[in-house]
Amino acid sequence: MFDMTGVIDSHVHAGPELFLRSGDAVDFARAARDKGMAAMVFKCHHEPTVTKAYFAQKQVPGIQLFGGIAMNGFVGGINPLAVGAALEQGAKIVWGPTMHAAHHVEHVGAGTYGVPNLKLPPHLGLRPGIKAIDDDGKLLPEMREVIALAKRYDATIATAHFGDAEVRQIATVCAEEGVRCVLTHVFFLDQQATFCEEMAALGAYLEISTAAANPLERFMFRCHGDGMRLDQARDLIAKVGRDRVVLSSDLGQDYNPPPVPAFEAFLSQLVSVGVPEADVRHMATVTPRRILGLER
Repeated sequence: MFDMTGVIDSHVHAGPELFLRSGDAVDFARAARDKGMAAMVFKCHHEPTVTKAYFAQKQVPGIQLFGGIAMNGFVGGINPLAVGAALEQGAKIVWGPTMHAAHHVEHVGAGTYGVPNLKLPPHLGLRPGIKAIDDDGKLLPEMREVIALAKRYDATIATAHFGDAEVRQIATVCAEEGVRCVLTHVFFLDQQATFCEEMAALGAYLEISTAAANPLERFMFRCHGDGMRLDQARDLIAKVGRDRVVLSSDLGQDYNPPPVPAFEAFLSQLVSVGVPEADVRHMATVTPRRILGLER
């Protein structure tokens, strides 16, 4: 298996959450520390995770733990006030909306991922969903304000479940403003390799996640891009180069293996399909340090 020493997982779903998780932040942090991992970032659909990271850190020394915020309706959508509060407390990543994004709602439904154990009650869905652009395709003022906040706090913008038109505008403005931008779990829904290459050329990072290659992801999104094959990940890395790619787990779901062993296996699998081991290590250690502002 891949040597996990120094590896950073920048996308972990830890309980408690709206959806059932296979463990909480302490569980996952301990497993990561015991493997020699350097850091972990927690993501949550309904609330900022800086407090979760803070209390987990007190119980699990020997690893750096960080939080972020996802701009779903639960925090007011694209809400600079909520984002600013999270960043003031040390949030490292500002994700766009997930199941409340208009793009997600259009393709999968409001508050659901298309399977029973990933479905919220109707009052927790959001229709028609959150957009980052106006009817003319221009970035909304509040999204520009969020990007400005990320610049002020040296944080990273992640595109989450926004559609391609929104992602293009976000990546463009981030490049203009000198703000780090990550395309979240590429190949998700209908996102294609050619689009990812275009965004990487703008300076965006591409997140290739373990979850996107797992069986249920491929089942859920069989009509929306069909998940991700390992050869697609390998070929995309070869196209854009290791400096534009960050590897993560995006795990914690009750139907997937736990984040640490699954991420370990995924890194080994990438090596097995032809990605140089040195490149896999770079994308699991160096690139995430840059995204978290830990490398100067």
